[in-house]
Amino acid sequence: MAEPIAERPAPSSPVDTVPLPRVVVVEQPPKKKRRRGLGWLIALVVVAILLVVGYFVAEAYAKQYAIGYVQDQVRAVLGLDAKTPVDVDLGDGSVIFQAIGGSVHEVNVTVDELSFGGITGTAHLNATDVPLDSSKPVGTLGIDVTVTEKNVRKLADFLSGSQLKSIDVGNGVITIGSEFSVFGLITIPVGVDLKPSAADGGINFEPQTVTLGDNDISVADLRNNPAFSAVASQFLQSRQFCVAQYLPEALKVSDVKVVGSDLVVSINGDGTALGGKELSTLGTCPGSGQ
Repeated sequence: MAEPIAERPAPSSPVDTVPLPRVVVVEQPPKKKRRRGLGWLIALVVVAILLVVGYFVAEAYAKQYAIGYVQDQVRAVLGLDAKTPVDVDLGDGSVIFQAIGGSVHEVNVTVDELSFGGITGTAHLNATDVPLDSSKPVGTLGIDVTVTEKNVRKLADFLSGSQLKSIDVGNGVITIGSEFSVFGLITIPVGVDLKPSAADGGINFEPQTVTLGDNDISVADLRNNPAFSAVASQFLQSRQFCVAQYLPEALKVSDVKVVGSDLVVSINGDGTALGGKELSTLGTCPGSGQ
């Protein structure tokens, strides 16, 4: 009897029966690119802001320094007290850029009270091409002094040789009112129109018209009248108020005129060096030694 066929064992797996570790694949996010360009841009913006702020700070300091320099020079030239207010306007444009060029393009100055002799006026000064080197000349230098009617009246002694009863400014002339006596018997009121003009060393007052009662008579006709000129010669003479002794010798009176009810005296000093001798030495009146 045949033997039964024995069951064959199941073939073993070729894979090791030890369980393999589980592999987990993790996907890494893509690396972000560094924004180096943005960083440089921010840095440049910061630097630019600092430069702009620095410029304005430097400009303010330079302007303040320039104003102080001009104020000191004006006080010294015009013989003003150190505490006298002096308003300075340096015009348009950067003071720093102008300083690099060696001069300030334009300077405007106002002095509320400028006195010369017995009168006081408001002075407006304009200068162009003002060098930072005070030994070099300015381009132009002009001063307009406006004297009110009230202050003009302080010039009474320079307007006529007689006692004046009135002084009025207007219509382009200074009108003085007085009177004179004929042989001590008759007192005649008289008015004289004086035309101011620039003269060597100061201001000249030239009689133009004399009013006797309601009649206007030319000075030329009265000068040719021996009878009148003998008794009223004090009204027919030109007189002068010298201002040279109160101003630096470099500054000359160039024009005098009546504007409204004010007397405007124009003074010129073109081409003068602010640090020169001519601005530190007072002028003299012709024939007086003063």
